Amino acid sequence: DGEAVVAGKALAPDQQQFGTWIRESKFMTTSRMLNLFSEGCSQPPADSRVVYVDGGWDMFHAGHVQFLRAARTFGDFLLVGVHNDTIVNHYRGSNFPIMNLNERVLSVLSCRFTGDVVINPPWHMTREMIAALKISAVVHGTTHDKNHDGGQDPYAVPKAMGIFHELNSEGTLTVDVIIDRIHANRERVDAKVAKKKLSEQDYYNLRYGLDALDASATTGCSGSAS
Repeated sequence: DGEAVVAGKALAPDQQQFGTWIRESKFMTTSRMLNLFSEGCSQPPADSRVVYVDGGWDMFHAGHVQFLRAARTFGDFLLVGVHNDTIVNHYRGSNFPIMNLNERVLSVLSCRFTGDVVINPPWHMTREMIAALKISAVVHGTTHDKNHDGGQDPYAVPKAMGIFHELNSEGTLTVDVIIDRIHANRERVDAKVAKKKLSEQDYYNLRYGLDALDASATTGCSGSAS
């Protein structure tokens, strides 16, 4: 029937569309660990206004926390969708995500503004999903990856229902900025180490007369060759 299967398991439609890409990790997630990280999570109170946001939440940082805090103000309970590795890699490319799905879920669960997490939600929101999770508002930030779905809007349904809200992403911190900082710091450290090695070599040359010995050896070699 054309259904894609990996390791004996049928792939979700999103995975079939994007192919498979999984960030391997030696980080072992157990049910006990999930319980510890989700200790602050609970069922939304009766008649509460459930707010839904989704994303990759890779290398969970202060910018994410700032966004979740602001999104939470649109209702009473914040539900956070965490997309799988395949989808994140499709839109981010390269070696993203840096953290695998389990690690990203635990990071989001540890945030005080998170009411609960939806693990591997559909990329395109549906009416069934909105009804099942009793979502009253869908919030999306202005800082996000480009959509490569050929013009298909993942938020078309909540927009048609009038429950979609765009939130200004005030923070400038992103995973790209973090990686740029890491690279910049590495270049500075490499330059510092190279300079230190050169200084040490100059010191030993001066202390033990290595430059004179090298010059003498070179002169000797030249003389014998003639």
